[in-house]
Amino acid sequence: MKKLITLLIIAAAVLVGVNAFGPKTAEVALHYALSQKMDLKPEDVRVEASPGMKVLLGELDAVSVHGKAFRVGGLMFDSFDCDLQGVKFSPMDALLDQQMTLASAAHGEMSASVSSNELRNFLVEKVDGLKDVSVVFLGDTIEVSGSAKLGGLLNARAVIHGRFGMDEKKLMFIPDDVTVEGFGMKYRARGLGSAEVYDFSEFPLGIVPDSVMMHGDVLTIHGQTAAH
Repeated sequence: MKKLITLLIIAAAVLVGVNAFGPKTAEVALHYALSQKMDLKPEDVRVEASPGMKVLLGELDAVSVHGKAFRVGGLMFDSFDCDLQGVKFSPMDALLDQQMTLASAAHGEMSASVSSNELRNFLVEKVDGLKDVSVVFLGDTIEVSGSAKLGGLLNARAVIHGRFGMDEKKLMFIPDDVTVEGFGMKYRARGLGSAEVYDFSEFPLGIVPDSVMMHGDVLTIHGQTAAH
């Protein structure tokens, strides 16, 4: 009888411990996993699970990630806000791989922002054959201009008008038209190829971007998590 009482006390203590520390343990594990791809601080990641023992089953009530000024791949984000509900993960995989990966979320939304300076630097690097490149943001329209050599001899001015948009999971710069002026002539063309800015396919948390919008000097990207 004493052994049974002792076992019950131990079991109760374990359950209390799991309820108390389960969410915090998941929070630390998730931050570690995300920090491999995103420069986040521990306080940027929050996990909710009630009762806490749900963590042992791979279930979380909510996950929130809010970061500022961090780089993912080759793109610097000014801010990132993501809120997920009904999150599931594999406890066994987390134990074996020593890394927590979210498998699905019943619902979730995210909003990320990129500064015009970051986008300007990207466009300057992406434009080939132009010198003295200038990038001007005119609402949702972006004007990229610069000087070029025609036939290696004549100086010409090229102006590209375009916008940012999504192509499936890829953030793209989509040219609408290009105008080339030089030697008293003017040439205009459409249907130019788009330039990839960032591929969200490998972005943590299963983000699926669905819209982009330019507000002043900031590009805002909105998305939802893919439910499975």
